[in-house]
Amino acid sequence: MRRSPKVSVAAVLAALALPVLAGCSSSGPSSATSTTKAGSSATTSTAPSGLPATGSVDGFTLSVTSSPATGTAGHTVIHITAVLKGTVKPATLEFQVSDRAAADAGRPATDQRMTVSTPGTYHLPHPFSPATAGSWASVVTFIPQQAGASRLSVSGLPPVAGAPSPFPQLVTKVTAS
Repeated sequence: MRRSPKVSVAAVLAALALPVLAGCSSSGPSSATSTTKAGSSATTSTAPSGLPATGSVDGFTLSVTSSPATGTAGHTVIHITAVLKGTVKPATLEFQVSDRAAADAGRPATDQRMTVSTPGTYHLPHPFSPATAGSWASVVTFIPQQAGASRLSVSGLPPVAGAPSPFPQLVTKVTAS
């Protein structure tokens, strides 16, 4: 009889909790979505640089683009576009731009919200201009108004510090002027 190696319950739970604690899960170097509702299933898609970063849950899809890919501090304006398709229930779209190293550290440089209730194309209300050099990650989060509905984030932030960016096309590299 062959015995399976022993793995502690704590180690298994810690490994499963990492994506939740980091606010993001990743299925590869260029795809990730985050959902926060037990029992719901989200799908992810891999998008090469320049194409929309996409996540789906609860009958709707959130696709996000950010531009430009590169720029100069004080002269670059970051624009974010979110497209909602499918069955969209009343929610808030939260747009953030951050130079933080991971989804669980610091505060975004800009945090802007708008109410949505239908499929459509939505834009960062006030485009953001970074004053300093760095890698500026765009994040769009769908926050449902209905209790028990899934929250969905599509992010250019690494899930944890030192990890690769889930959607590198949502990162603007800004150099000093």
